[in-house]
Amino acid sequence: MSMVRHCAQCDTDYRAEILTCAECGGELELRDDEVAEAAEATPPEEPPPGNYRSLYFSDRIEDLEPLAEELTRQSIPFRIDSSGEDTITLVPHSRFDLVVREDERDRAREALASLPEASDLELIDDAAEKGFDPQRGYARCPACSAELPAKALKCPDCGLSLEGSLEPLVCSACGWEVSSADTACPRCGAVLED
Repeated sequence: MSMVRHCAQCDTDYRAEILTCAECGGELELRDDEVAEAAEATPPEEPPPGNYRSLYFSDRIEDLEPLAEELTRQSIPFRIDSSGEDTITLVPHSRFDLVVREDERDRAREALASLPEASDLELIDDAAEKGFDPQRGYARCPACSAELPAKALKCPDCGLSLEGSLEPLVCSACGWEVSSADTACPRCGAVLED
């Protein structure tokens, strides 16, 4: 176990025999190197268990960062989940979902409603209703944004069923939102039943 000296003001580490910081001239504190490495490598805390559901989504994770920061400030548990390339429907994109616990959804929506970054994104709850014409049906698929023919009952690109309930389909094993075209959960691999 090696010892290091640390300058708290400059956040710089030095060998144990060096007593003053070369940057600011301040006195260095002696600390254990292994403790310092463990403190720097501490993974983020896991959110508490619960039934998590997507609130906002984007194809760019950077879009969700300001929302995540606000939820952290408000002490609202959340995760950012990602789905990679969909090998079943061959949709070549990733989607990032900001997910919150079901019992915290209203509080999270309230906390994020005033953020300008949130107004640029779509709420998952509103995405399906937006662009729906009762006469024509959907102009674009709510899941993948592909252009749809009039009165389509299923998206030709991702296979999303466009008839029935607007309630999200979720994997019974992990709670991840899935498409009606999925035969297995894209997150945990569990086989999905009809």
